[in-house]
Amino acid sequence: MIFERRAYTMEPGHVPAFDQAQIDRGFYLVKSYMDRLVGYFSTLTGTTDQIVHLYRYDSLDDWNTRLRGLYGVPELTPYFVNTRKIVRRQVNGFYELLPVEALNPLWAGGNDWLPDNGQRLATLSGDVVVEERSFQLRPGGIPMFVEACNETGIAALRQMEDRAIGAFMSMVGPLHNVTLWWWYENAAERDARQAALAEDRDWRLFIQSITPLLTDQSSLLLTPRPIPEMSPLFD
Repeated sequence: MIFERRAYTMEPGHVPAFDQAQIDRGFYLVKSYMDRLVGYFSTLTGTTDQIVHLYRYDSLDDWNTRLRGLYGVPELTPYFVNTRKIVRRQVNGFYELLPVEALNPLWAGGNDWLPDNGQRLATLSGDVVVEERSFQLRPGGIPMFVEACNETGIAALRQMEDRAIGAFMSMVGPLHNVTLWWWYENAAERDARQAALAEDRDWRLFIQSITPLLTDQSSLLLTPRPIPEMSPLFD
């Protein structure tokens, strides 16, 4: 099981046009990769006019078959031609699950969330906030990060377990990178939960233990796109 994270930076103000292009194209012709879609999200912080896609594939071969196979569908040519006019930059990366089951409720412990069988997390609304917390580690730091998770991180993050989407480590792109994905009903809930986490003794111990491993950490806030087919995590 692998995950692909794609980030498309649009021409200024063209995120709604990207949404409309998906609707105009329809979703049947791209069912091969929509069946593996976790969600499309637009940025609230960081790079503006950006759409982040997250997919779950069985393997790189599965990714290659499902995604690249679309380039041979002639009916999709107008869609590719038109959307490329509004996209300034495309970047992708591949990830696997961080080996800490408690931080991966959707895919670890025998679970395998997919759009056609996965439980929805909440009602899709413009208030939902998704956070990507990224930890860039020194080379070789992931085993020690996992050890710190098992010692204090899991205990600290129990208050976040009903908001966890997943914990991932990079395969391609920036190496030695760990990202935690959480969701919130709204920005106020995000602020309250993060404030409580900052005061938690186990969280402070966890941060203290991983500080020697860190070269950078960051937080990116996103919101699901307001189209059900593009946001299958939400009802």
